[in-house]
Amino acid sequence: MSVNYETLGQNLYYYRKKKKLTQEELAEQIDLSVGFISQLERGITKPSLDTLSEICDFLECHIGKILEYSDSECSPLLLESLELFQSLPQREQYLFFYMLQAYKEHI
Repeated sequence: MSVNYETLGQNLYYYRKKKKLTQEELAEQIDLSVGFISQLERGITKPSLDTLSEICDFLECHIGKILEYSDSECSPLLLESLELFQSLPQREQYLFFYMLQAYKEHI
């Protein structure tokens, strides 16, 4: 299995945003440069396993969550959205679906 660093970066971005952290805050907390965090999130830089582990520990996400998704599989955002959607009553699910469909037609 090869690592898709662009997807890894997107996943890091997702978990950083979920914790409501800026790149600067994350970089400061784990003693890395802002540029390094930016390059990670854009898939330009390949982190060491130790660095990736340290980032995941700070973001409180399992390293597998960062690595296990490929372009053809579900992203963390999609999985979390699906869980939220499934928690709604059926009537609201239909309403949400039609709203999303209308939004897509207008963009």
